[in-house]
Amino acid sequence: NGTVTAPAKIAKPYGVLKVEAHVGREAGREQITVLHPLDGLELSSQRLSIADATPAAAATVAVTGRDDQGYTAPIDPRDLDLDYDHNVVDIQSVDGKLKIVPLVNASTLLTVSVGDTSVKLPITIGVQTQTLYDFNDDVLARWRNNSTAATTLSVDPDGLRIDFNAMRNVGIGAASAAQRIPVPGQPLRLRVRLKSSISVPNGLTYLLYYDANGKSTGIYGTALTASNDWQYATWTLPANTAFPITINSFQGINTSVAQQKAGTFILDRVEADVPTSIELPAQPALRADPLISSDGSLLQSNKTWQFATLSDVQFTADNPALTQVATAAIKRIRATKPDLLVLNGDITDRGLPQDLTLARQVLTDAGCDLIPVGQEPAANSTPDAKAGSVPCYYVPGNHESYGLNNVQSDLTNFTNEFGRPYRTFDHKGTRFILLASSLGSLRGTAWDQLPMMQQALAEAQKDTSVHNVMVFAHHPVDDPAETKSSQLGDRDEVALIENMLTDFRAATNKGAAMVGSHAQIADVHRVQGVPYMVLPSSGKDPYGTPDRGGFTGWVDWSVDARQNADEQWIEANVRAFAQSITLDAPASLEVGTAAQLSGSIVQPQGVSAGTRVVPLRYPMSVDWDGSSNLAIGSGKDAVEEARDAGKVAILDPRTRTLTALNAGSVSVSVTNDSMRAYTDDSSLAPITTSKTIQVVPSTGDGQDTAQVKTGS
Repeated sequence: NGTVTAPAKIAKPYGVLKVEAHVGREAGREQITVLHPLDGLELSSQRLSIADATPAAAATVAVTGRDDQGYTAPIDPRDLDLDYDHNVVDIQSVDGKLKIVPLVNASTLLTVSVGDTSVKLPITIGVQTQTLYDFNDDVLARWRNNSTAATTLSVDPDGLRIDFNAMRNVGIGAASAAQRIPVPGQPLRLRVRLKSSISVPNGLTYLLYYDANGKSTGIYGTALTASNDWQYATWTLPANTAFPITINSFQGINTSVAQQKAGTFILDRVEADVPTSIELPAQPALRADPLISSDGSLLQSNKTWQFATLSDVQFTADNPALTQVATAAIKRIRATKPDLLVLNGDITDRGLPQDLTLARQVLTDAGCDLIPVGQEPAANSTPDAKAGSVPCYYVPGNHESYGLNNVQSDLTNFTNEFGRPYRTFDHKGTRFILLASSLGSLRGTAWDQLPMMQQALAEAQKDTSVHNVMVFAHHPVDDPAETKSSQLGDRDEVALIENMLTDFRAATNKGAAMVGSHAQIADVHRVQGVPYMVLPSSGKDPYGTPDRGGFTGWVDWSVDARQNADEQWIEANVRAFAQSITLDAPASLEVGTAAQLSGSIVQPQGVSAGTRVVPLRYPMSVDWDGSSNLAIGSGKDAVEEARDAGKVAILDPRTRTLTALNAGSVSVSVTNDSMRAYTDDSSLAPITTSKTIQVVPSTGDGQDTAQVKTGS
């Protein structure tokens, strides 16, 4: 009947089915790739808004399945279970996709499921354009300058006039929280109607708003053209926005000095496209990627070696306070005895000569041996841990290219201080490819590094001494945030990079991974077999929310040269800074019951007291420990081994589940790196807390799970 059913088991990383069809003497042949079991579902739209309840307004949604290695395949509607309000929409299968036909002006939540895996799509029908605000009130009292330099605000018959000299950022912000523009409902898009005498590239009109939780978010919108006519700057709100919101500020940005010109904005009004309201689903929990160690333990064997990464400290010669973070972090990193340290950009907040001179001094004094291009240590060398320094490789970020008033220039000052900003080198079987993305793209920053990368991958395919490849650039290929504002801007370039790395893995079965920073949200996602990690910020306040990777810290890595791409060849210990730790655990448990532990850390602000609260869970690696009668491990075999060894309890670091095995008293502890101003080695002492749990004999009431009660 033309239907092909995938086998239950396949070879790694995927299987291949050969299919033949015959009609008379004619034959057709095709190969079908069979992926690992389904690990996640993705929809082509995260939120669907249909303007009118007519068949002509029908929308199409594609459903894609993703396996644990990031390989994807479309899922046919016949394999989907759908749950929705049939009075609101009619859903049909058309060309392997879902055709959603609106029936009435209303809303429904579509749940798409395959087995135990599901994803939700909010659907609204009916959209109205509303004017939220006209710039015809006391605009000079309500709005203030929010530009790179001074501007002139004045009242114009058409609205608020802004006259400005050539500069990077031009705009306005609310004079106070009370002056922000309230936005009703759950709008899809926001628009500002204005006249602009200058051009602003697509993706560089900027709008900042505050959501229902009081969190500020900046989003980037459509282009402006130099014209005397009215035009719109339009922004699409992220699907996970917590409504209602209030608008705080607007800017037009030109990062290229050549595009910065004197001119005028005249702001007329702010509009919103407001659909029918719907209760938006909660954000799904983060899915843990095995690249990040759940408990801080790393691959260990006679073939493994370790390195470290640090980024986004962001100090300047004018404001050197965060140099203390760089010093303390590097001192701590050196204590773990890594073979090398990659500084993945934005170590400084500006790229003037005095900033980069300070960077060299701070890094060197902290123990960085800054390796010039072409003078890398021998590939199989191990640095002397007693030498007082560690080899460091400095990858520039966007801030290393900034001049006065955050005007972006180029990497001339960086190159004068640190040499060529891109390179390749080998270390113990890993080929490192370090790229410069400072101007927002690789080709725009330094074209020659793209053929360099291509050649490095081609040679690594044939070189038996190279077992895997690690690529670094400050800008990630994908920003984990919904706004997608902190990633490589040229998406064709991103597709090229992803294809190059996927092709390398497929051709060699050697591991490949890429590491970015900039977005300041600890995260891992996989694309066609290749993991892409975003590093946390190390000094600057992170962009993301604390429960989804928005915290400060550094990353310790372990590489196993024996493992190929299908196996665990690399692992990361994401080490968050803490000033205090809270651990929630039950005071007691009965034998045979279990409880899920929880807790949080409070992070410092630089080296001073802070208030950011981060939960003890992924993507942080939580360093669990405890008394000698506590086992730590995952899976049924680990539980049985702990029981046979007479352990009182076992803690699963992946799920944070504590299972009581035998009567007795057991302690559980959590340790995090501190972040204090460095004085001597004692200032590097970690932060630790612990709880003691009494395990009592079972009462035989059949309870399987204990409620968590705070104990000491």
